[in-house]
Amino acid sequence: MDLKRRCPRCGEGKLLSWSELDQEQREVVRRLPGAVGETPARRETAHRWCPRCWYESSHDTETV
Repeated sequence: MDLKRRCPRCGEGKLLSWSELDQEQREVVRRLPGAVGETPARRETAHRWCPRCWYESSHDTETV
């Protein structure tokens, strides 16, 4: 597994971009609370998620 894409929280999952998530995973992400001030469009373009533990990271900061 690419170490840059490994989830820093669980260490097992792979961080996936919006386009790499399947339809069910996208629905989970839509229901997750986002950072204050983040728009859904920004999250889709600039964030990645671990479908194992639902850790969310962005290009500039990481949120747990």
